[in-house]
Amino acid sequence: MQQRVFDKVNQTLIKTFICNKLSDRSKGQLHYQLWQDNDDLSLGIALSHNESSGGFSSELIKVDDILKTIKVLLQSGKPFHATALKGLFIGKSVNNYSFLGAALVDQQVIRLHPQTARLLEVIEEYELWPLRLEEIVGKTDVQETIETKIPTKRGPKPKNQSIEAELEEQAHDEVH
Repeated sequence: MQQRVFDKVNQTLIKTFICNKLSDRSKGQLHYQLWQDNDDLSLGIALSHNESSGGFSSELIKVDDILKTIKVLLQSGKPFHATALKGLFIGKSVNNYSFLGAALVDQQVIRLHPQTARLLEVIEEYELWPLRLEEIVGKTDVQETIETKIPTKRGPKPKNQSIEAELEEQAHDEVH
């Protein structure tokens, strides 16, 4: 089982993706993120938002760990349920593995089985996935991604924005 990465410490957000869920009956879409470790430059995927109901764990799953699991699944030669991804998570939400499965379908690592509902299969070129991710890392302006792709949360303004607003008000008052 992979080590837990708390709050994405020492990680840089590269990009947020939006994908469909595995089931056509499911409402809303999923948001997931690509993160890069600031020290070893390794990549990870984390679920970040579900547009409808259903909880999940937002923990970071290392791409290398995902690839090890995918390799074992490919070697089995059999289609699999999303529950085969369960071991990648520390969190216990029942949605984790199907949501990660949806992200991996979106990333063209696995696909829906053509004949059997709710089964998945590994795409033969799954090993090229890290190269595609590295290409995304190379093309992404990290600051732009952080500003435009992270869903905003409601709540109080950060202190620095409040201070800036107060300074602008004071400057405006001094002019008049």
